[in-house]
Amino acid sequence: MTLQDLVLRAASLYSDKIAVCFDDCNSQPPIYYTYKTVINTASELSDFLQSHCNFQGIREIGLYCYPGINLPSWILGILQVPAAYAPVDPDSPPALSAHFMQKCDLNYILVEKQQLNKFRSSYEALLICDAFTVEHNDLVLFKLYWKTVEVNSMLSDHKGKHETVTNSTSLDSSKEKSEHMDMRQKDCLAYVLHTSGTTGTPKIVRVPHSCIVPNIQHFRVLFEITQQDVLFLASPLTFDPSVVEIFAALSSGASLLIVPTFVKVLPSQLAAVLFSRHRVTVLQATPTLLRRFGAHLIKSTVLSVNTSLRVLALGGEAFPSLTVLRSWRGEGNKTHIFNIYGITEVSSWATFYRIPETILDSTLKCEMPVQLGFPLFGTVVEVRDSDGLTVQEGNGQVFLGGRNRVCFLDEEITVPLGTMRATGDFVTVKNGELFFLGRKDSQIKRHGKRLNIELVQQVAEGIPQVESCAVTWYNQEKLILFIVSKNDFVKENIFRELQKHLPTHAIPDELMLIDSLPFTSHVAFPDEDLTLAKSCGNKRKFSDVNQEDNSGESLHQESALPLNSDNQINAFIALSRGSQILSLDTKFSAKLGHFLSTSSSDLISQTDIQLVQSINSPALIGKSEDPTGAGKISGEGTPAVVTEQIELRVRWRTDTGKCVDASPLVVLSAMDKSSATVYIGSHSHRMMAVDLYSGTVKWEQILEDRIESSACISKCGNFIAVGCYNGLVYVLESNSGEKYWVFTTGDAVKSSATVDTITGLLYIGSHDQHAYALDIYKKKCVWELKCGGAIFSSPCLSLVPHHVYFATLGGLLLAVNPATGNRVWKHECGKPLFSSPRCSLEYVYIGCVDGNFLCFTHFGEQVWQFSTSEPVFSSPCILTSEQEIVFGSHDCFIYCCNMKGHLQWKFETTSRVYATPFAFHNHDCSSEMLLAAASTDGKLWILESKSGQLQSVHELPGEVFSSPVVWESMLIIGCRNNYIYCLDLLGRNQK
Repeated sequence: MTLQDLVLRAASLYSDKIAVCFDDCNSQPPIYYTYKTVINTASELSDFLQSHCNFQGIREIGLYCYPGINLPSWILGILQVPAAYAPVDPDSPPALSAHFMQKCDLNYILVEKQQLNKFRSSYEALLICDAFTVEHNDLVLFKLYWKTVEVNSMLSDHKGKHETVTNSTSLDSSKEKSEHMDMRQKDCLAYVLHTSGTTGTPKIVRVPHSCIVPNIQHFRVLFEITQQDVLFLASPLTFDPSVVEIFAALSSGASLLIVPTFVKVLPSQLAAVLFSRHRVTVLQATPTLLRRFGAHLIKSTVLSVNTSLRVLALGGEAFPSLTVLRSWRGEGNKTHIFNIYGITEVSSWATFYRIPETILDSTLKCEMPVQLGFPLFGTVVEVRDSDGLTVQEGNGQVFLGGRNRVCFLDEEITVPLGTMRATGDFVTVKNGELFFLGRKDSQIKRHGKRLNIELVQQVAEGIPQVESCAVTWYNQEKLILFIVSKNDFVKENIFRELQKHLPTHAIPDELMLIDSLPFTSHVAFPDEDLTLAKSCGNKRKFSDVNQEDNSGESLHQESALPLNSDNQINAFIALSRGSQILSLDTKFSAKLGHFLSTSSSDLISQTDIQLVQSINSPALIGKSEDPTGAGKISGEGTPAVVTEQIELRVRWRTDTGKCVDASPLVVLSAMDKSSATVYIGSHSHRMMAVDLYSGTVKWEQILEDRIESSACISKCGNFIAVGCYNGLVYVLESNSGEKYWVFTTGDAVKSSATVDTITGLLYIGSHDQHAYALDIYKKKCVWELKCGGAIFSSPCLSLVPHHVYFATLGGLLLAVNPATGNRVWKHECGKPLFSSPRCSLEYVYIGCVDGNFLCFTHFGEQVWQFSTSEPVFSSPCILTSEQEIVFGSHDCFIYCCNMKGHLQWKFETTSRVYATPFAFHNHDCSSEMLLAAASTDGKLWILESKSGQLQSVHELPGEVFSSPVVWESMLIIGCRNNYIYCLDLLGRNQK
């Protein structure tokens, strides 16, 4: 029996019934396919593949696409060849996917036509893509020819490590042949996946039909699925629970609901689509996906008394405590809730347990965890101690297998029937029932005692004020509890609650408030650093889980950018967040100085001052007006405008299609003030060039993934560089947007590039933990440096000394030699650094997640630190004379400190401040310096820089994580309502 056999049987009974629904969640109505259409489309594809694929070995075909109406048909078409499908996620880092395809020795891949450019740009350095291509409807078939030599051209008969259920010690050759599964058999394999590799090199897992079909058959019975049911495709194709979701639906005459990936991260919209519009009846999900809805939405919609949801199966992570589960259920809810458990290496699930109604409805407090339950069809579950002996009572490691429940790992060609795989998951056996203890690698030793950190999470979730939470063992030194709160809470109260239920060695070192749990397509958490880079895999063990960075908001980088053209220096100015302004041309310094004096004459960063020293150069070093450090402190209460001096009025707004988290780059000609361009990207994948004065779009380029990186212009001015979520750095022609060069990193690029005005090199960081120096003119990487953590923020360049500074989510601040890529010094800050470093002539400044703002010399010595009460994600803005630094904090304040670290003033906004402030001269009074800042609730604040006094406030209709840029009397900023805004700053005589 194969997966396609199950569907064909159902299709013969329900040919005219709806099999698949795709809802794009926009103004268009959903698209429906009947079973007959699904089968016909699949048959056409399988005929096409049979006529164009010449298999020389294992029959495997890659599938590179996003979820859509044709997805089930494409999978069935591959299976009917017969061949195994190997999903390749377009959003996965190209390096990981290339490793997967090479290790599989994949010869053919089907690419969705709409993703052709993305596929080619992602793999052009590794593949000869155009040697063989054939089109079929919305797909293109590629034959893969690898440029590199490290391709497994032929898999060996390596059997790998395995253990058998039988106690037999030897088998004769004829029996051995019949007692082994051989993946070279024509109809053996169904699909191919890879594990995440978070605890080592990713493993290839080839799954036979005989391993997964029992899962489908048992869940159909267990969940009592009929043709009236609607199942939701919650998992990505690279996550093996997706197989259960697809085939449990299509083998039962039920309907499968598919939505775009982006909808899955929008809780309110997802809840409406699932439970109001399409009335989903069966949902398989991770606890994190469920938590993402939030307790209120779960209780009022997902698990309400009137919910459409009959069955909720939670797996892939530790099951929530019964206390939390009860708090999520609306009164009268009758949804059947299951705990399911399994690992990718014995795809997909191994055990199930339905939570009895009596337990769910009981008001008695229950500290007991939920048991793993009973084996699924054909599955053998064993618990063994460290000596390999079976455990009947007590603790041990879970081993999974079964006669036909075996998969092929990496180079395995044949595997003995009944092979048992170690899971790395530890349980305790009590009266024959299995209770999860934790992962082998989630057991830590703290204060001399062993601790399972998941116990801390389970206890914390039971605290009434806690909406959801996650625990991390940071750098193997500090136990940190991240909390999403239902309401305002006092940390001491949380600690008191924890102390009631946890032993002393389990009490967290720190408690940090966050807005929401991180979320990706795999919906799970890391077991080490919560805020580290977006992961790239799908291994489904309790702590081998992956997550993109914690903030959920982009922190936008600054770049000081020069321009020239045709090897001739022209006077241009480029402005980006944090008041960074740059011109390369000292020959035009006098003209440029006059030009700047009308608007932003003193707003030149340390790097730029060294290049344009004659531009109204103020005294760079001086004493604070208040040597005691007792400055003016404002904003202790609700901010109020004493006399509104300035009005903000929208000049234009331009729709980008999706959220704008990047910060604008504004480029102007010093000779022609009418020539000015705003460069900015958005989540819609669009990189746009917009006229500063009118908002007219000059050009737009659709990249292959969303953009949170801010643009940087090359030294010559002919190109802009921008990072992308797909791990690529795009170099585009600045006047047209045409692609000039694409550089591939190993993970998402949220960092923004910085240009070296001496060499012309671009420096940029990636979530693959590397810093890069790129020569865009030679189209090559000059050097790369592994930095000990993902790089989220933007690098900062100092000319004297010649250093480039990088900050990592591993908590490291590094000074690097820009010419060689050698590390000069590093400082361990102890917490993730989302803030970008900024430097003056004397010092380097940076904010930290622990709430501290730090100052260092250029030689790595810490000079001082200033403490706020919440994390600092905002990057520093250095004021004109380099005597004050301004930055924002999660505690809703904007702070101004002098060079000694003494507070000059602070101003309270109405929400958290992620964005970097921008300093500028009042257009009506050039002697007055003002600050533009933004808080996440969409408010723009104009402050007087010396006192922090509020001059004006304006609210945009959406959240703001973009940083403002001001030129003359115009403020430019991005907003999460999909628009870029330009606002006029009007003085009293202009209103």
